Amino acid sequence: MAIAALVVGLSAVPGASFLGVPGVVLGIVAIILGLRARGRIKRSGGARGGAGFAVAGMIAGGCGAVLGALWAVYLTLLYLAMMQATPAP
Repeated sequence: MAIAALVVGLSAVPGASFLGVPGVVLGIVAIILGLRARGRIKRSGGARGGAGFAVAGMIAGGCGAVLGALWAVYLTLLYLAMMQATPAP
């Protein structure tokens, strides 16, 4: 599950460039997967590895979610500004 968090987190960063929404969704999924993976690793008492992958996935997912949200807000504000500046026919 830690590797899945890393893969989804790394996918969230470029996913943020597609209107921002995929970055936010993938980022949240990566954070959830990373938290669950870290919980399982802690409960196993060290028998399972991959804590670094889980943390890296959570960090990349957080970056993707933040970038996606910022990009979505920017595009929304740009759209609203264009609609106000356009004269009505």
